[in-house]
Amino acid sequence: MSNPNQVPSRAQLGKYSVNRPGWEAVRQSLYDFQAYAAAGQALLTFFSQPKGGAAARTPSDTNMTLAGQIPANQEFLVQSIEVPFFPTVPAVAAANPSAFGAQAVAAQLNDAYLVGRTGNLVLTIGSKPYLEEAPVGRFPAKTGFEISAALADVTTAGASLQSRIGFGRWCGRPYLLSPADLLLTANQNFSVTLNWPEGVQAITNPGRIGVILDGIMYRRSQ
Repeated sequence: MSNPNQVPSRAQLGKYSVNRPGWEAVRQSLYDFQAYAAAGQALLTFFSQPKGGAAARTPSDTNMTLAGQIPANQEFLVQSIEVPFFPTVPAVAAANPSAFGAQAVAAQLNDAYLVGRTGNLVLTIGSKPYLEEAPVGRFPAKTGFEISAALADVTTAGASLQSRIGFGRWCGRPYLLSPADLLLTANQNFSVTLNWPEGVQAITNPGRIGVILDGIMYRRSQ
């Protein structure tokens, strides 16, 4: 690992060049996001729809350029897996973290809990499952919106007390594959599915859910 406080010498700059023969390695992730319906669903399949296409998917949705595979002259080493979930997408003003609501459930918290408490994830490469794990909450995102304390009350004419608790997410140790990292070679079919065989998990408002395969991208240098 490079020392961030050490300035490379001119002689050492060659290993950082983007114009060199052979292969280069860059820190990168493969990611895919899609809508999570308020009614819930039994199955979601990721990495099967690339950017563009009939669905007009953008780089905010995925960085896949092919359906279910990476292109020629690329390889990807999967080191960890994350399943971030964002409740209330598109935003519902009354359910935003800082909004006051009626003396009822905090939708943000309950929805995040419902999606992650059950279900399972399956990573398939070729025709073989290489990972089966449950529940979905076992795959926390490495980054997230964090609130240390978020309880607010207000007295109104219509109710004696109104409260809103702001935000909650699954957290814990990242789901690392090491020491059994997995290599995706060019044009090798793969997919990730989220499955809820115990029954669909209905939530208050539609949300957004994704799968991030974090690791190292190997590709031909230019």
